[in-house]
Amino acid sequence: MRGRAALANRRTTVSYCFGALCTLLATALAAARASLPRLRLFFPLSGCYNEIGKIVGKRVCRLAVNVFDRSVKALARRYPEPFVRVALGSVEDLTVETIENPEINLPERRPDFVYGLRQKDREYILHLEFQLEHQADVPERMFTYNALLTAAYERPVLSAVIYLERRNYRQLPQEYVVEFRGRAVHAFPYLVVRLWEYAEAVASGELRELAPLLILLTEQKDEKVLARSRELILASPDRKWRANALSTAITVARRYFPKDLLLQFFREELKMLQEADIVQDWINEGIVKGEIKAIREDILDVLSERFGVVRKGIGKRLAAIDDQAVLRSLLKKSVKVESLEEFVRLLEEI
Repeated sequence: MRGRAALANRRTTVSYCFGALCTLLATALAAARASLPRLRLFFPLSGCYNEIGKIVGKRVCRLAVNVFDRSVKALARRYPEPFVRVALGSVEDLTVETIENPEINLPERRPDFVYGLRQKDREYILHLEFQLEHQADVPERMFTYNALLTAAYERPVLSAVIYLERRNYRQLPQEYVVEFRGRAVHAFPYLVVRLWEYAEAVASGELRELAPLLILLTEQKDEKVLARSRELILASPDRKWRANALSTAITVARRYFPKDLLLQFFREELKMLQEADIVQDWINEGIVKGEIKAIREDILDVLSERFGVVRKGIGKRLAAIDDQAVLRSLLKKSVKVESLEEFVRLLEEI
């Protein structure tokens, strides 16, 4: 029965998740209130999550930079060729492999995207950082990621920043420089890609795979651009790619257009989005994150009920643990420990 209930919950989630992702169908969340009273679903809405039973029924949820970052990463994961091409100029003689969850010894930061490249008998790592706009710490981050990836994979690392949204930058830095007494002592150059420089290639179909991002690249943000993006996507014979591309295109377009306009503009394509792997990835990730947060809160509730006020440090330690099995074990132990100090010692052993 639990398996059936979980499957029913998952199906209910699919029915409304796209709306929450794109803020186009957010009102559909209300239908899930009764069937998912405890489940917290985290969506790619930068610091904003929907808690069933708490935020259900609210019509607006902030759509922020994180949406674009996650959308582009999902696209890059499944369709690497155009991203490798704009970063390196060509994919000739290259075999490209997506590296999932690249490991570096810097847990508070993760590189945006990493590919493994093979050219004849040589292997490389291609590291991409996606930026909606420039941030002052980009050069330092590029240097840090490159060094850590080099150490982790023991291969030459090619690093590139891909700026997504068309802006009138006077100049973008292309290297990280360490100066001493007015002299450059160390310099680490990296590749810089202004994706809007490829707007014509995307609009012409030469880089059709980037069609979902077309509205980011053009000077004019109007329905004509939306129509061309939709036309390029729907012309693809790949049904799965069409669904993934549409979900990304609509999510990105929400930055420039009101919800009602997008609902009307893409009304005939909305059903296709249920087939999108990108949407399903977000659903799965949201469910897992929701379960993890719920277990952490259950632990704190048990400790509070048994021992009174719980120190803030315990909450921070729990927040650093994202392994469900470890958290479930801690939940069981929170019921058995004789004191709060004993539980703290258990945390220190992890």
